[in-house]
Formats: sequence, C-alpha cells, structure tokens
Amino acid sequence: MSLIRNERLKLTAEFLNGIGIGLIGIAVLRPIVEDGAPALVLVGWSLAGVVLHRVSHYVLGYLR
Repeated sequence: MSLIRNERLKLTAEFLNGIGIGLIGIAVLRPIVEDGAPALVLVGWSLAGVVLHRVSHYVLGYLR
C-alpha cells in the first residue's frame, strides 16, 4: 500500500511542479509578446509559480 501512496504523491508533486513552471514561463514570455504588460501582474504570475513549485517539494516530503 505504501508504494501506491508514494506513486500518487510523486504524480501530484509532478503535476503541481508542471503548473508552477508553466506559470513562471507565462511571466517570462508575456512581456516579450505583449507590450506594456503591468509589472504587478508579472510578479503575481511569478509568485504563483514559485508557490506551486514549493508546494510540490512539500508534497514530496511525505514520501515513505
């Protein structure tokens, strides 16, 4: 049962990490594509991505 739980935790962490990396990518690419993107919005996207990335590391801490 522990192996199944560990695999589910790894998949959840991978999912959260993927979304986090995607949000950071949006924050980096948006100013290139769109002129005059508000800095506050870019900081928000970056912060959300970093938070999700950190949550994925937190989830991996529950592996047995």
